[in-house]
Amino acid sequence: MSKTRRNLILMFLALGQGAVYFLPYIRNVYYTPMLEIMNVTNAQFGSLVSFFAIGCMILYIPGGIITDRWNYKKCITYSLFATSFLVASFAFFLNFAYARIVFFLMALTTTFVFWTATLKAVRVIGKSDEQGRTFGFYYSVQGLLSILVQSGYLFMFNRFADPATGLKFVLIANAVTTFAAGIGAHFLLEEPSQETSMASTGGFDFKSIGAVIRNPLTWIIAILVFCAYGTYSNSYYFTVFLTSQRGLDPKIGAQLSLIRVTYMMCIASYIGGNLADRIGSTSKMYTISATIAAISGFAFVGMMNSDVSAMALGVLSILPSAFMLLVYGIISSLYEEYSYPVRATGTAIGIVSILGYTPDLIFGPLLGGWIDTQGAAGYTTIFTFFAILCLVGAGAAFVGKALNSKAKSSGNSAGELKAS
Repeated sequence: MSKTRRNLILMFLALGQGAVYFLPYIRNVYYTPMLEIMNVTNAQFGSLVSFFAIGCMILYIPGGIITDRWNYKKCITYSLFATSFLVASFAFFLNFAYARIVFFLMALTTTFVFWTATLKAVRVIGKSDEQGRTFGFYYSVQGLLSILVQSGYLFMFNRFADPATGLKFVLIANAVTTFAAGIGAHFLLEEPSQETSMASTGGFDFKSIGAVIRNPLTWIIAILVFCAYGTYSNSYYFTVFLTSQRGLDPKIGAQLSLIRVTYMMCIASYIGGNLADRIGSTSKMYTISATIAAISGFAFVGMMNSDVSAMALGVLSILPSAFMLLVYGIISSLYEEYSYPVRATGTAIGIVSILGYTPDLIFGPLLGGWIDTQGAAGYTTIFTFFAILCLVGAGAAFVGKALNSKAKSSGNSAGELKAS
């Protein structure tokens, strides 16, 4: 496969990845209009996201298993087309009753097989010695395309005086974007080889699935996802602290939030992928990056209540998220580094995601509860917790590299699936 074709496929996959999760996380931009249009309370609107998140947790593992058993190209394209249909239908039935149905079904069309199939496809597309660059490029392009596409959506929304009409056209545009990504994936993705599927074994390989679960490196990767995702996805608490406790202009705070997550996703993922391949180990890259993130996090805690200006603290607050984003996008390259069989990649990703993305379920109540019970001191607890998360991630990556090196020195593969 030529480099141009490979990059084009990654671009369509990145476009689809960003598009399918637009509606489940529509609250990030269109929270108030959605409340008014559907005439619901904050709790009701929040329940939609909770239903989606719970559905995702339930479907991660079976979705990964099916991805390995079935054609991942079809998993991707069918999921994109189904998601496009759901979003388009919701544009014409903007009410809470139908929203509950759509958000439930979205867990099936976005997470069930699409999530694991897409990451598996990215692994297959990339060369074994360029996994860091491949995943880094993928996440970087995803971030860039999300900025461009969602800026277009927002421009369209603002052109209409009636929010309901504006949101309707935004949803239709998202449906078209998702469908276009499906078309691109259908025509550009090659048919999977037999070596990349459990179907090549002649049946459903439960022993391999059990071996993935028993492999300690599966849980190491899960911890790495948990720490990186938990830190960067909740980094908006820095902005909340700076604006509510240190008097930072909310407009500047919003810009810092964009830089901290959205822009850094584009920049850090690409840099992290290239550095990991140069170093020769994503595990080592993670250890270094997470350690720096922890140091910058503890530095923020030490200065957050000092005479240091709010703006200087705002700049410092970018670092923990930025250094964790350096490695978040390339964690999936560890399946290659640890020599997991390609045919079991989907299963491994599904199992890893169960633990790795639990911050979506538990961090909101946990972190918010600290602020409610401790007041301003709750922010110190939160940022200390973030720094500790980074240290835990650094330690886990160090252990993962040690286990991998030990296995290789004895002539084995750390990710080898050994039946009991």
